[in-house]
Amino acid sequence: MSAGIDLPDSSDVVIVGGGIMGTSTAFFLATETDLDVTLVEKDGIGSGSTGDSSAILRHHYGDQEIYSRMARWSHDFYRRFDEETGAAIAYEGNPMVRFANENTPGGEYAQAGYETLSELDIPVTRYESEDLPEQYPMLTGVAEYDFAISDDEAGYSDGADAANGFDRAARRNGATVLTGVGAESIVVDDGAVVGVDTEAGEIACETVVVAAGPWTPRLAETVGVDLPITPTREQVLILDPPEEYVDDHPSLTPTTALPGGEWYIRPDFGDGILVATHHTGEAVDPDRYDGTPDEETILELTDELGELIPELRDAGIRGRYCGVYSSTPDHDFILDQLGPDGCYFACGFSGHGFKQAPAVGKIMRDLIVDGSTSLVDADFFSADRFDDSPAGHGAVADNV
Repeated sequence: MSAGIDLPDSSDVVIVGGGIMGTSTAFFLATETDLDVTLVEKDGIGSGSTGDSSAILRHHYGDQEIYSRMARWSHDFYRRFDEETGAAIAYEGNPMVRFANENTPGGEYAQAGYETLSELDIPVTRYESEDLPEQYPMLTGVAEYDFAISDDEAGYSDGADAANGFDRAARRNGATVLTGVGAESIVVDDGAVVGVDTEAGEIACETVVVAAGPWTPRLAETVGVDLPITPTREQVLILDPPEEYVDDHPSLTPTTALPGGEWYIRPDFGDGILVATHHTGEAVDPDRYDGTPDEETILELTDELGELIPELRDAGIRGRYCGVYSSTPDHDFILDQLGPDGCYFACGFSGHGFKQAPAVGKIMRDLIVDGSTSLVDADFFSADRFDDSPAGHGAVADNV
């Protein structure tokens, strides 16, 4: 437990998980209600998947308007994060670009996103094939694509920065935050939550929010809830591009997927280039997985990147690590009250949660306090979609 913090005997709400979702929920509950809020985190704030997140901020979700609306709300919040929370966070604007061909699933998805963003008045541009070499001179072969869709006001941030900012603001507004305190089970009596049992003792409460990333299913099992979430190991490299690349292409490298969609790239702070796998990793135990990328994967990744951006063939490796996705079968979130009364879950973010975290925190606040939210149709995120079909909503979106 953090020095100087005593475990409270009781709290109106206990949040389990100090990542971006738990801290965002704590922030909105602490700033918009009079509820006593306690957050418990087994490690440190912004550790786990949040700290490993590529923290991409984009709005393009094909025809899934619900995510585009949430992303706009969240991105606007991130832009004024300092004003809202009193904490500055790392942030860079950088367009996210989808290269595509007509009459293909990828082309249909890209164009659907263009139409959705246009209808929502979110800045978006369609570039035709003849425009691509001039627009993206560092990318070879782009003229072979029929078109590209640019999510013009996309960007990226830092997951740990944002989680710690939410944490500090929540504490300033009365929330209690306990780090180094793991939750072991949810205590239930007569069909309702009555507490959370932690490594340091029990906290009595009537409401619990489990936002513990890949550890969420374990806690759900303590109240008989079976969550269809699979933790997978994804691999990340931070490349150190040659000086001439930085000189020739300042701020021009877009966030985009490599051909085949199994990798994506974005610029990184300090002139680096982040390259990562996307939904290709093996299922893992989040407490026991290799945190170092495989040499074979590194070679494959650098070879493929070199095909796309020849000037990066000789890039050095500045950093390497692995993080964990927590994916549902349809890659859509679960934001729902499940099991005993007062038991809420915010989970299954499937590799595209960070960009939506402010909206998720607001939605969870609304569900707990008001029983509904005006931000979006929260029924979309109900876990009962898996009752009739293990695939849930079915088609998996190309989410990064």
